[in-house]
Amino acid sequence: MNSNKLKGLSYRVLMVLLTALLTACSTTPRPLQFRTEIDALAAVSHPQGNMRFVVLPGNVGANEQDLQFIEFKTYIEKVLANRGYSKASSLQDSNLVMFLSYGVGAPEVHQYSYEVPMWNDMGYYYPYRMSRFYNGYYPGFGVGGYSQRTESYTTFRRYLVLEACDKDAYLQQQQRKQLWKTSVQSSGASNDLRLVFPYMAAAMQAYLGTNTGHMITVDIDETDPLARSLLGPYQPSVPQPR
Repeated sequence: MNSNKLKGLSYRVLMVLLTALLTACSTTPRPLQFRTEIDALAAVSHPQGNMRFVVLPGNVGANEQDLQFIEFKTYIEKVLANRGYSKASSLQDSNLVMFLSYGVGAPEVHQYSYEVPMWNDMGYYYPYRMSRFYNGYYPGFGVGGYSQRTESYTTFRRYLVLEACDKDAYLQQQQRKQLWKTSVQSSGASNDLRLVFPYMAAAMQAYLGTNTGHMITVDIDETDPLARSLLGPYQPSVPQPR
């Protein structure tokens, strides 16, 4: 029995040390990290030169004076300039009309189950065992039983879509004749689109005007030089949930 007590005490000391270590790790700031899914399509014969553009709202009911649209448009103009596109002074001076859509989906609740060991005061699980020395049961030692717990967490789907359309078709027929389209989505715990948007814009830059053939995964974090350049003077100092 003394040996069992010693083992139980050693186990409890080990658990205290592990808890302290995990607590220290959890308080260490981690860089913002995002996983994005990108799907890019392009017409076979879309123009490669003289790519002058204007960016218009793609969301239903949005307008060009919306402050959020103005902020997001700034990010899009930067990544387009990095890809060799030129910002036109007006719609008439352009040959490409970019429609920018974005949003956050409804909260999605996920559940998962896991098992945890059942312990006594000495740090050991004790299934009740039949005693050979007296009539009844006594608590035995050793890990061998678990209880099931269920937890839940919530995620949000953040997305942006950029469509490059022919200007003449838009002005003459009010049609969005797509030349290329790039879609980005990211799922995470934050529904703060202002936080996530510049990272999604940075992740999609290399695929603007291309055809990925299928959805691809691009991971990006706050140390990425392009993301930092898009953010400019605004650099979040407090880590936020992904």
